Amino acid sequence: MGDMTDRFSLLQETIFREIQNAENVEKAVFTLRDGYSLGHVTYHLAQTIKGDLHIDSPFVRTTYPPEWIAIYLTRSYVTVDPVIKEGMRRSLPFDWSELEPTEEAMKMMVEFHAQGMGEFGYSIPITDKVGRRALLSVNSKPGERNWSKVVQSFRPDWMDLAHVLHKKAIIELFGDEDPVPILSPRELETLHWSAQGKDYKEISAIIGISEHTVRTYMRSARYKLNCANMSQAVAKALKLNLIDL
Repeated sequence: MGDMTDRFSLLQETIFREIQNAENVEKAVFTLRDGYSLGHVTYHLAQTIKGDLHIDSPFVRTTYPPEWIAIYLTRSYVTVDPVIKEGMRRSLPFDWSELEPTEEAMKMMVEFHAQGMGEFGYSIPITDKVGRRALLSVNSKPGERNWSKVVQSFRPDWMDLAHVLHKKAIIELFGDEDPVPILSPRELETLHWSAQGKDYKEISAIIGISEHTVRTYMRSARYKLNCANMSQAVAKALKLNLIDL
């Protein structure tokens, strides 16, 4: 058993280096697929940011064949895909056998298998420090009979590598200048109440800290958001989906 654990650790280390050195996320998902002898691998970042605008435009990289991608897009299967729906709601990894697909989703899965894809899968939700949601999904090869053992053996590897892929995607999208700053819970809380139209005194009473401290949190949030005034800071936080109304 010790030899098997060592072998798995060595495999993870090798794939980790190969993913880091991959030219882009597209090459990296193929590296993950081939390294673990999987059917397919998909990385899905739910929303991307361009400039100061929050845009619901997913960043997806997959090893699925173009024929299936074309069918998936043409028939708008993303609106019924149970893996995506559950993956963007859940915080813990899940096996596809746990899902209860709708009738529309069942039709999608039937066509999915008809296109030659394996019937088993496992998905790992990712939420980073600024609340971005992503999903790494791995799919079995057709005819796989030991999927539960495969998942049990490699799940820790995949969970670690999911975050490596996510970091690579963020760098690919934004380089070293990630447009979403990391704000503290208190900074986000004061921005939220400011967006509700509350002034410093009212926010102080609501969250139970001094008015001076409220001003301090809001000032630091404004600096992190690179805004000239609080109105701009609140508007930018809303656009970046850091707070809601």
